[in-house]
Amino acid sequence: MNSKIDSVLDINGKPVSLKSVLEKDINKLNSVSGEDHLTIDKSIHTIRKSLKSISAILLLCEVHFDRAQYLSLKSCIKTLSKHYGAVREPFVSLQTFNQIEEKLKSFDNSNLYELRYNLELQYNLIINDNINTKETIQQGKESILKLTEELRSLDFNFAHKPLRRRLIISFQKSRRLFKKLSISSSAEEFHRFRKWCKIFYHQQIVLNRIGSEKTSKKSKKLYKLTEFLGNEHNLQVFYQYLSTYFPELAQLSEALFKSKIKRIRKKALTLYPKIN
Repeated sequence: MNSKIDSVLDINGKPVSLKSVLEKDINKLNSVSGEDHLTIDKSIHTIRKSLKSISAILLLCEVHFDRAQYLSLKSCIKTLSKHYGAVREPFVSLQTFNQIEEKLKSFDNSNLYELRYNLELQYNLIINDNINTKETIQQGKESILKLTEELRSLDFNFAHKPLRRRLIISFQKSRRLFKKLSISSSAEEFHRFRKWCKIFYHQQIVLNRIGSEKTSKKSKKLYKLTEFLGNEHNLQVFYQYLSTYFPELAQLSEALFKSKIKRIRKKALTLYPKIN
């Protein structure tokens, strides 16, 4: 893994600092109002993306922070991610269904009508000014304000060079998990691999933002990899939904899901070794 970290300059000719990168992510968190329910999916995606970036910064700098404070911040970010993830779930389910609907039609059209109705009902409950959604978003905003206050109190007065060592640790973690994987590995094993690939990707992006050479191609490959693994995860989750609520359709379409998941896994396992 070769990556040289240099300084990049802001518009005033000063080196971009981790503090300024963190501040941009904090501002993104606080810029999302959630009032426009028609764009709530995009808003929540922005929040979750910013949370992942902040989490990557904290993990890169873990050894420089008070342990108790670090764990408190990580716990808060994890809770917020799950909080907003639950709101976004109907969007992801409907999106996954739309991608495979034509294939499912060959199995059982009668169940498909009911399936689409249920998925669109969950989606519309969020879009149509649902009071539970408003409360969820409001609770999230309150937690974001508390998180913002804590993050802005952090001291980033330390050298950037040791950060690359933490990046390498994340890369090595993903590589160890990769070596244990095969096409037939469990969903949980691929989920753990996906988790560390995403951590590595977001840490790489953070270092790119403060200055890094020859990493744009690597970042693009990492992004593509996390997309493959995200699609694999979405198919697994959607199939579990079918198995619970539409068991007959799940049984009929099992071979289809296994084939699609196998194809995506093969792409991911082929791509990963090219990231170095």
